[in-house]
Amino acid sequence: MPLRVVMKSYWMSPWRWPLRLLWIGCGLVLSAKGYASCTLTTGSGEGFFGTVSSLSISQSQQVASVPDAGLYCDGAALALLGTGNRMDATVSSANAGALVRNGSTDAVPYQIFADPSYDNEIPLNTTFNYARSNLLDLLGLLGGSSYSLPMTLRTRTGDYNLAAGTYTDQLSVSWNWDVCSGVNLLFICLGRSTGSGTSVVNLRLEVSKDCAIEAPDLDFGSAPLVVGFNSVTQTISIRCTKDALYSVGLSDGSHADGGQRRMAADGQYLAYELYKSITGSDRWGAAGSERRSSESADQNPGAYTGTLTQGFIYRAEILSGQSTPPAGTYTDMIVVDVTF
Repeated sequence: MPLRVVMKSYWMSPWRWPLRLLWIGCGLVLSAKGYASCTLTTGSGEGFFGTVSSLSISQSQQVASVPDAGLYCDGAALALLGTGNRMDATVSSANAGALVRNGSTDAVPYQIFADPSYDNEIPLNTTFNYARSNLLDLLGLLGGSSYSLPMTLRTRTGDYNLAAGTYTDQLSVSWNWDVCSGVNLLFICLGRSTGSGTSVVNLRLEVSKDCAIEAPDLDFGSAPLVVGFNSVTQTISIRCTKDALYSVGLSDGSHADGGQRRMAADGQYLAYELYKSITGSDRWGAAGSERRSSESADQNPGAYTGTLTQGFIYRAEILSGQSTPPAGTYTDMIVVDVTF
């Protein structure tokens, strides 16, 4: 505080020389350091977990980010937060914390977090205070201009057997806030921003159809002449998404000529064919009626449980009406495809 001394002398008489001292102090003026507020945002937030196959959802956690969970505060409010300030969120779920396919019992549970590092979980129906300096610093909100408070959601892993479709849930977030709206130079709060309201966050996950295919290699063995090869039977095993009907096709291979399958070795060829059954002559191909439907499976036909494997038995023959090619190891590659 500055001190000013003013010295004045007055001539009154030859023998009197009074000295008057005038002390002038300065006052301390307190001015506001900042003003701030929080408000409820309009509209609904959305969290999209992405698209994942029904066979991988059990092992892979899907994440949804919600940048705006319903409360908007300007940067000054976040910078002024301290003891006694609250930005409370109480979250309730329409499906008790699970994403559910409409009209079914298929569900995927999930967790809610205030941060993308999964360090601050928000339990359902429990008040969670965002007004923590360590959390806001973790979110990168302190010292900024203005921000909406975010949420991060993550599915739980588990032994799921899901049908394909859209899985949804709706969160209701009840907000109550009471924060200092401004301070003076002594950091005394000059006023408070208070309020309450409810925001809505819609959640969505897309589960796609998928199949696990087991197609063992087929070996005709060896023989000195074409007529010496025996037919071989083999099974292709398929497990697909629950409730999903499908068809299975076999390609013509890598060396086909005019639709005739052939194995190759050093520029020489050995024609062969694949048939839909052990004794029949219906060719198993990749298009139209040459495909096999899931309903025609030899093992567990029509069982679209998502857990049972269906087996498709086929017969492979080296065509006997061809000339015997030079000795060698003849090979080919067949693609097995599933269409829903």
